[in-house]
Amino acid sequence: MHNPSTLPGRTRLFVLAAVATATLALSACGGGGDADPPIPMPSPIPGPGDALPAPSIDALAGDWVQKGCVRAGAQSFKRLLRARVTTPATLDYDEGVLSFSSNDCTGTPQQAGPTRLGVVTFSRTEANTSLSAYWGTFQTVTGTRFGAIWTLRPANLLCLLGDEIPTNQPTLAAVAASLATVPADNCFAR
Repeated sequence: MHNPSTLPGRTRLFVLAAVATATLALSACGGGGDADPPIPMPSPIPGPGDALPAPSIDALAGDWVQKGCVRAGAQSFKRLLRARVTTPATLDYDEGVLSFSSNDCTGTPQQAGPTRLGVVTFSRTEANTSLSAYWGTFQTVTGTRFGAIWTLRPANLLCLLGDEIPTNQPTLAAVAASLATVPADNCFAR
């Protein structure tokens, strides 16, 4: 068997994850005695450029509010996005609006919606330490289909990118380059 410290980055992560899983599985079969519980193994720290394990779409679930403020006369607005995971690869996508009586999105908003826009079915995920990307297809309630990439940046910043079917942004680097053109105010925070 190879020494895990000499394996390439991604392979090293998989080997260490397999060893950790096997250790936990075997320790779970150890009976019901009064012995101390097993000490969990620490997760390996990825090195520079190493891909992280594929993220779950559960990280996308919940209510998200647009960071930027849309001003219209004496009022202002923010979009509200709600994502509900329905299967390990699918979520319901709803949007609503938060209306403020001020022109700077302060005060207590009035909420309209959210209303169901459709379903997003994800086919692939990839991540590094600065970005998680989820590639999929968005199907509207009227049946129209679009390519979609949902991204999650550090500090829970959710940004949505349009895409084609098949994708025209097949790598995490391509997604990061597209994301660099999207103002953070167009993204969503918790």
